[in-house]
Amino acid sequence: MKGMIVYSFAWRRKEHSCCNIRLAKAAKRIALVSGSFRIVAQRTTAAVLQELGVKDVFVVKKRPGYEGSKDVTDQAAEVFRAEGITEVIPIAQPLLQLTKCIQLVRKAGFRTLSFWKLCRMIGWIGFDRKSVQPWTRDPVRLVFHAFRQIFFGYQPPPELSE
Repeated sequence: MKGMIVYSFAWRRKEHSCCNIRLAKAAKRIALVSGSFRIVAQRTTAAVLQELGVKDVFVVKKRPGYEGSKDVTDQAAEVFRAEGITEVIPIAQPLLQLTKCIQLVRKAGFRTLSFWKLCRMIGWIGFDRKSVQPWTRDPVRLVFHAFRQIFFGYQPPPELSE
């Protein structure tokens, strides 16, 4: 059995983001084609997966503060280690977020596919102009957000976390 982490990207307070719907659909498609997976997902993508009929999804628990990709990866790693899983497929926005998630998964000690193979599997996720999180509205804002995180250690405020 393999592990799959379905990260969220772009959050709306009252409805599903188009990005999270695409991420959940990609995860379901990959799981159907590639075999048996233990799926761990952030709350918004987990809700969409459940609506799509995917069962037995471990939902990441909300912790205090802003929940970033590292927090999600850490919780997923606990689940995977307990179940003896060594290979993990991260499902994330291919522009910048996927690169970070691959690094986090590998740093946690799991094997994963190459960036390019994962991009082909996931497909286009896009952006959401109605997102509460400004950096998920377009590629320019995402690059600026990544720059602030990398060079200045920026963490968004907790109210922008799902």
